[in-house]
Amino acid sequence: MRKRFFLLLTLAAALVLPARAQQGFEFLSEHPEYLAATDYLCPTGPVDLTPAPEGYEPFYLSHYGRHGARYAWQSDMYERLNNVFTKADEEGNLTAKGKEFKRKFDELYPSVRYRVGDLSRKGWQQQKELAERMYSNFPEIFAGDPYVMARTSTSTRCVMTMSSFCLGLKGCNPGIEIFENFGKFFLPAILPQSGENPFRDKGFEKTPVPFDETVAQYIDRNIKWKPILKRLFKNPDKALPEKEQWEFVSYLYYFGAGMNSLDSDLDFNDIFTTKERVALWKYDCFQFYCDAWPTHLGYMPIVEDIIEKADERIASGQRGAELRFGHDYTFLPLLMILNVNGMGREAKTADEVPLICQLQNVPMGANIHFVFYRNADSEEVLFKVLLNGREATLPLDTDIWPYYSWKEFKAQF
Repeated sequence: MRKRFFLLLTLAAALVLPARAQQGFEFLSEHPEYLAATDYLCPTGPVDLTPAPEGYEPFYLSHYGRHGARYAWQSDMYERLNNVFTKADEEGNLTAKGKEFKRKFDELYPSVRYRVGDLSRKGWQQQKELAERMYSNFPEIFAGDPYVMARTSTSTRCVMTMSSFCLGLKGCNPGIEIFENFGKFFLPAILPQSGENPFRDKGFEKTPVPFDETVAQYIDRNIKWKPILKRLFKNPDKALPEKEQWEFVSYLYYFGAGMNSLDSDLDFNDIFTTKERVALWKYDCFQFYCDAWPTHLGYMPIVEDIIEKADERIASGQRGAELRFGHDYTFLPLLMILNVNGMGREAKTADEVPLICQLQNVPMGANIHFVFYRNADSEEVLFKVLLNGREATLPLDTDIWPYYSWKEFKAQF
């Protein structure tokens, strides 16, 4: 039955992808906020969820989340922008648009200069709200005497994310017992391919991309980035060496997108046309896919941990949750392994990548929930998956979507 289902899924994908390619990316016009890619902020508001099958009640939740909204992650982002624009201004090499950019940047720079990689205030608040939504959606899980285990990577923004999330849960029910921890021992379930992980498996099966186009070739074919520099600098070659110009443009894109995470009304995206932002979004999806796809099976230890911890709770009957906090470069491979909403499909061509790998699905505060249900009159355990709060699909057959058989999932994974 499963083989037949996967065959149908493959045939459907083959038919759907070309159709969507012809349609283009109109949804980006309806949701321009998606153009921020991984700097898009995961929504925290209420969502409509499908009631559980009769007699079933949630009792356990297994979570993996990306850290909350943060300042720029590139170590030289703010300093690089400051140095280039300051030098160009001193040399009289700024256009009117360049002077406007510098004026706004000078207003922001003192507050961000030493904050690279830090969780922002918005990120702190975002995690509290995500925890409150989780509690509100599944109060039965946290009734009685629940136990919550929280683990995180060792980065400061992830530790702060975990603390904020757990404070949000405690605010809903001060009686919840929560144990927060981090360390190398927990890395297989958080960052299995980290060089710090003493249990790291280097022998997993590699899955190279099936097309020959490199990231550099994709950029040359799809992005006309020199006009962007010409809007800012009278002489771009005087402002930056040729070999540094594309990287600087990419910094401008990430910097503008990252303003979502900060308490500021300043807008730096007006230096791009809509067409340029779409092209940069596609590039970001492409380069992230090319980085994640070849090694995504190396993140299977997270799935193994989800299974192990869930089986322990099923056996013990204890209510509560397992919380894991990591990064986007781990979250995307996890979605690929699980094939959540079809994100585990292999892109046959470079142009198919943005149809499959869309980075608004890996936003700041991205989260995936396995929510488990049981029935007092049945031994079968059901579960469903929520991606960023919304019910998601898995490549498993079911007559009661969004609910799936836990036994069937384990047989597959």
